[in-house]
Amino acid sequence: MESSVVDIQQLSYRYERSLVLDDVNLTIRPGSFLGLVGPNGSGKSTLIKCILGLLKPKDGSVRLFDTDVGDFTNWEKIGYVSQKANRFNAGFPATVFEVVSMGLFGQIGLFRFPKKKHRTYVYEALDIVGMKDFARQPIGRLSGGQQQRIFIARALVSQPQLLILDEPTVGVDANAAQHFYDLLARLNNEHGLTLLLVSHDVGTLTRYVSDVACLNQHLHFHGSKEAFAKNPDLSALYGHDVQHIVHEHGEVAP
Repeated sequence: MESSVVDIQQLSYRYERSLVLDDVNLTIRPGSFLGLVGPNGSGKSTLIKCILGLLKPKDGSVRLFDTDVGDFTNWEKIGYVSQKANRFNAGFPATVFEVVSMGLFGQIGLFRFPKKKHRTYVYEALDIVGMKDFARQPIGRLSGGQQQRIFIARALVSQPQLLILDEPTVGVDANAAQHFYDLLARLNNEHGLTLLLVSHDVGTLTRYVSDVACLNQHLHFHGSKEAFAKNPDLSALYGHDVQHIVHEHGEVAP
């Protein structure tokens, strides 16, 4: 078993003259649920892009599953849901099944129909997120919360070991967001999926995650959610006043 899913050492990144990330060190262990928080412009999205190999850091290293990101090829191990995923054109002519099957593009190939095993993968992913009965529905007719579940299914269909979500509840109402977080907790607890969740919703986030990383150019905090709750200086971490609450909860709703 890999010692880490993501291992970032002394990472720095600069956009022209602006230093966005400075000497960031962060390790994500298998089976953890990490919440990444920080103010706007703190470098969270840049860090995600470095992890996904979309940006090359100025200094430092990123390793995925004990392999340098520059040499990493096993991208089906990583699922990704962006904050723009649910901004879907209501008239987009695709069914839920077709959208989820897009996550198997590397296996199916261009202009090819999914085989029986691919169809099975799609229905299994939809079943995990509770949307199997919607497989033939047009994606544009679903609510924002339902669409977000579909994009989770698309990310899960290749059976990844790490799921990265960048502000996934933007534009989703509070009730749908609650069910969405419940789903993520179930994926972590019951399926052992490692999660990296970027969010501004600190109060809700700390109810579900196991660990918190607070980024504002530097990594100011990385530890358990309990240690984060006891940190007396959130203003310094964020650059502005922040309040948060850690909720105790029992069994996660399905």
